[in-house]
Amino acid sequence: MNDKKKIDIIGGGPAGLSVGYYAKKMGMNVTIYESTSLIGGNCKTIIDGEFRYDTGAHRLHDKDSMVTNEIKSLLGDSLLKVSSPSKIYFEGRFFNFPINIKDIFFKFDIKTLSKILLQNIWIRLKKSKSPQHFKDVAYYSYGKTISDMFLIPYTEKLWGQKADMLDISITGGRLKSLDLKSIIIDMFKRKNNNSGHYEGDFYYPVSGFGEIFDAMGLSIGANNIQLNSQISYIEHKEKNITSIIDSNGACLPIKNLVYTASLDHLLKSLNPKPPQKIMDHLDNIKYRSIFICAIYLDMKNFSSNASIYFPDSGCPFTRIYEPKNRSKKMSPGNKTCLVIEVPVGENGLDDSLSKKTIYEKVLNYLVDKKLLDPEKIINYKLVKVNNAYPVISTDSLIHIEKMKEYLLTIKNLHLVGRNSDFEYIHTHDIMRRSRLLVNKMVSL
Repeated sequence: MNDKKKIDIIGGGPAGLSVGYYAKKMGMNVTIYESTSLIGGNCKTIIDGEFRYDTGAHRLHDKDSMVTNEIKSLLGDSLLKVSSPSKIYFEGRFFNFPINIKDIFFKFDIKTLSKILLQNIWIRLKKSKSPQHFKDVAYYSYGKTISDMFLIPYTEKLWGQKADMLDISITGGRLKSLDLKSIIIDMFKRKNNNSGHYEGDFYYPVSGFGEIFDAMGLSIGANNIQLNSQISYIEHKEKNITSIIDSNGACLPIKNLVYTASLDHLLKSLNPKPPQKIMDHLDNIKYRSIFICAIYLDMKNFSSNASIYFPDSGCPFTRIYEPKNRSKKMSPGNKTCLVIEVPVGENGLDDSLSKKTIYEKVLNYLVDKKLLDPEKIINYKLVKVNNAYPVISTDSLIHIEKMKEYLLTIKNLHLVGRNSDFEYIHTHDIMRRSRLLVNKMVSL
């Protein structure tokens, strides 16, 4: 086979596996280099005795029919259609997400409700400027009162940055603006219906989200995936990657390299190193790390929700999801598991805290709010997810653009994935981009 049809991929997460999967389907030779002992990246499903849970509240939204059909062909009957709403926990009460005017009509005093309604009516009547950051998007979508209650504090906790410093792209398409018609309809509807929204309806594999990428790995072939393979240097010459050198000093020749890990690791691995003015941009980009705290419970269910969001700045975590509400196979029939996402680092918990201390902070909040009976706890486990997502601030985009301009000069280097593209994108976006990239490389 022509060497041009050989692809080497750094990173065995969703992006690397998607590229490898599509490339194999197109008859290309593929080798994936994964630094850990398991494929899946930040989309693994952890199996711990009777319990299964994902390293994140992952779901497949049916936003790209080609991607959905591809996963259906991979998993067959193992791909479930799930309808499960999400909630916001605020001051001892649960609110619908997406936020619903009828819902808050019965939960706030008349003064607060009037402010919310008048703000939203005024926003729809006046001509709004183009949003410059997330805070603008929130205010233009829901008004100041709702935003300051729910959206702003939750977002700042999630990303570790002030809302007016975060780029509008971090919404990921999840903010659904209210309009005058929807405000009136919501107030008089008898029944709330989340159907058709990002949060309410989705696909989910019966054995966990990682099943998608395990199936891709099987299709690619274990002999084409090098686990525990850490890349120390990426050699380039005359605007082409020539080889990669692993931690054992082995030199591997390269014709086409697809890179899916973090941008900082890529730039630091290049040999010769990029100009200092390019390296200086690294000081202005950040990735958010989280702890996944799984609590096993001796009870049938905790809730009926896909996710529960916690905007309270005094709460150490951002959201809870219950795997059993995605697939019954994730927990035994008479038991359940809570998966709690805890940001660490800037404006989160101290990254140096012990796992026990982090767990105690999580537990204390749940018990204090009377959300959980500690007598029902069987056990717990904490797993750290490094570089869970890039922190996309308005300031970082300028620096990302400069780094990408330099990387684009390397002809046989291709970037795809959340951390290498430095974008907050979903599984269907990653797979679609991977497919397009492979099609482009085949045509070269």
